[in-house]
Amino acid sequence: MFFRIIQLIKKELIQTLRDKRAFGILLIAPMLQLLVFGYVATTDIKRSAAVICDYDQTPASRALIRKFTASSYFEDKFYTSSQADIDRYLDSGKAVIGIIIPPDFHKTLKSGRPVTVGFALDGANSNRATILSGYIQFIIADYSNRVISEFIGNSAIDANVPLDVKPRVWFNPDLKSVNYMVPGVIGMLTLILLLTLTSLSIVRERELGTAEQIVVTPIRPIELVIGKIIPAGFAGFLVTTLVLVVGLLWFKINFVGSVLLLYFFAGFFMFCAISMGLLISTYSQTGDQAMWSNQFFMMPNVLLSGFIFPIDNMPEVIQYVTYVLPMRYFLVIIRGIFLQGAGFTELWPQAAVLFSWGLVVVTIASYRLKKH
Repeated sequence: MFFRIIQLIKKELIQTLRDKRAFGILLIAPMLQLLVFGYVATTDIKRSAAVICDYDQTPASRALIRKFTASSYFEDKFYTSSQADIDRYLDSGKAVIGIIIPPDFHKTLKSGRPVTVGFALDGANSNRATILSGYIQFIIADYSNRVISEFIGNSAIDANVPLDVKPRVWFNPDLKSVNYMVPGVIGMLTLILLLTLTSLSIVRERELGTAEQIVVTPIRPIELVIGKIIPAGFAGFLVTTLVLVVGLLWFKINFVGSVLLLYFFAGFFMFCAISMGLLISTYSQTGDQAMWSNQFFMMPNVLLSGFIFPIDNMPEVIQYVTYVLPMRYFLVIIRGIFLQGAGFTELWPQAAVLFSWGLVVVTIASYRLKKH
């Protein structure tokens, strides 16, 4: 049995290395997708065009404007002397935010009375508007603290501000979305790669005419499955290594966990992806059928696993559906290792689910091979 498995592994490796398309799938495609997701698929919004209407024209109002422009989140693209012109800039799409500073802004602040600053946001893109609203609140809070200490720090009004809130962000102090996205990219690329390679493996045997040769050999279905799993696992670890190296050296992402633990738990997820690919290949007669079938498994894992959209924000029914998606559990593992430094004790339940999931699917795939 061991000898037959070794020969199958050698055959798979030789067949893969001879295929020029495999080089693109293994090396070029993951790097391109990593760069796209690292630079494009980010929730950080920078240099948003702002139109400013400053009725006060004092050092205090200009200091507030500098707080916005110095943050790199906003750019003072346009200035206007009338609040009515802000609508025109927002309607035309030239600006996404309007800032209205009222008259007597400086005088009101110095007297210790509250003052209202108006903000108009382009809500056509609700996600962008929500993020920009958070930036505005953060900048205004920081400016308010400075005003309190500068203007009224020594007055009796200071008693009305008994709390000094200083939030501390754990695991991702800079709130960079790349630290959150790139670990998830490892899971997504591993899933896409292994699902593609393995779903085509049995189909390729049929298309090349080697399936009949395998049938007449003493190879058992479980041996054939193992011989397909191990080479695909090598490819999965190669992609994981490439993404990890690029993420650490190029994107400078945070990594506070154990590399060995990352590889160990990644093996469980690869087992799930490979077993699902093998199951798809037993149902597919052509390569096109296998590729189309991949989408029914791949897209739910990418969209509903929490990779892009938080699971807590999904409808309750959809949240229950996510429990059958292996990528949901792997994202908990990989982000826990990358950002939180989580260990085996915290992550073994997710690994147990992945192993059980893969074991069930690979058993069905073995039965299907035996049946045919």
